[in-house]
Amino acid sequence: MSRKNPRVLLIYPPNQLMSIEMPRPDGSLGPLYLAGALRRAGIEVDILDASVGGPTDNLKDTFFRRVKQPNGLTRIGMTPKRMEEYLAGGFYNIVGIHSNFTPQTKMALEVASIIKKVNPEMLVVAGGVNARAMAERMLTQNTIDLIAVTEGEKTIVEIVRAWQNGSGFGEVNGIARLENGELVINSPSTITTNLDELPLPAWDLLPFAKYDEINSPPHGSITSAKRRRYAPMMTSRGCPFECLYCHISEEKSAESTSGDIGSLRLKSVDRVMREVDILRSLGVTHLYLEDDSLLAKKTRVTDFFKRMAEMGMKMSGINGVNLVHFGEPTANKKLRPDRKYLEIIKTSGFDEIVFPVESASQRVLDKYATGKLNHERLDVVELVRTAVSIGITCPINMMMGFPDETEAEIMQSVELGKQLINAGAPYVTFFIPIPFPGSKLFNIAIKGNHLAPDFDTDIMNWQHPVMKNTIVPPERVVELRQWAWETVNTSSYKQTRTERNVRAV
Repeated sequence: MSRKNPRVLLIYPPNQLMSIEMPRPDGSLGPLYLAGALRRAGIEVDILDASVGGPTDNLKDTFFRRVKQPNGLTRIGMTPKRMEEYLAGGFYNIVGIHSNFTPQTKMALEVASIIKKVNPEMLVVAGGVNARAMAERMLTQNTIDLIAVTEGEKTIVEIVRAWQNGSGFGEVNGIARLENGELVINSPSTITTNLDELPLPAWDLLPFAKYDEINSPPHGSITSAKRRRYAPMMTSRGCPFECLYCHISEEKSAESTSGDIGSLRLKSVDRVMREVDILRSLGVTHLYLEDDSLLAKKTRVTDFFKRMAEMGMKMSGINGVNLVHFGEPTANKKLRPDRKYLEIIKTSGFDEIVFPVESASQRVLDKYATGKLNHERLDVVELVRTAVSIGITCPINMMMGFPDETEAEIMQSVELGKQLINAGAPYVTFFIPIPFPGSKLFNIAIKGNHLAPDFDTDIMNWQHPVMKNTIVPPERVVELRQWAWETVNTSSYKQTRTERNVRAV
């Protein structure tokens, strides 16, 4: 194999989903930044979202092809045989696999196996939160050669150059590999503190026409049937909080094998608006902001939102809104809803924001969510009422089933959920906390005998209480979650959700 002209393919694997999950394409930002970095270095790169297939694939043979697997999950995407054909016809010599979510581990390993079947000489690299947290487990399958354990924009270029030179990977920063059967992790390079220096994501490589036809955005209200071209974007990286269940909670110090990539860093508003201009040129009308802490700096965000008000685009927050940022201090040291700030947000086109209330129990919040919300200081019911009066849709996320959480504390959350619906929230989703690899909760679960070290990655989802030996038994948690969903949410919402699930089958 000639090493003069590297040809790189970055893959979003097919998906495997529970029956109650809405099928959605991936298209997340990780591979887009890597593709941008490779382009900037003059290296040829393509992207394949295997859930929808390549340019010549028909969606009925990929995304709308649903196969029930022995593990009970439904597989969505290109068949293994079709992936073999695609890889063989592309003349690629380096393939990167995106692995962000633990329940999709099987799919990432399946892709790696297919690659090696097509050509054992192809260099297979995996990256993403899940891959770096499960590096040893994934590498020992002997189908993945390297795993990036830190931010990948510098690392992917170093990997390609080392492959070109045939110099080995001992000097490449921020990778894990097996050497004589032993795990070796190279020290990470210095993280990028000035995010304006990052390459521009290669959004133009996404299969927008297929995404348009599917019309199933990554997040948002299930009642929305309006067709829109959407894309992911981040205005920052990291978060000032350290919630134990968060996927980056073990990446908040320079001593971690990933470096301090969980620390909060911000793009300038000028850089963000440059990205918005690129997305507008691609026909994007709806942005899904993937920041882990979008609203951390109110002055900066206000500037951004005011500029966005002139763009005529819609925005939705996915996972990076901390409710404390919606408050303004009062004379008695409490927080009241910052109505002016919320109005600026709404005017900018940011009209749907998931509110992560998490729990009604302050003890649970203080222990597992680093006290990022204090119910004594901020009245979340009044916050929802204020947001709804301005025209912001605010679904609620709550959690139940922490190891030491009592049934009385769970009932507190259910009662609060009812109050939030009465205040105008469209629905409340109750999640069971999952100790994902890479989170501090994972280490707590292993040490506390709540999770076996050889856990099944296929069941690491919010429907299954994977933690055992909890104060409220797992079977009871499942009962309570279903009862809470039925009790709190409105009949019209439940009917719409059921109809949407039926259409997705």
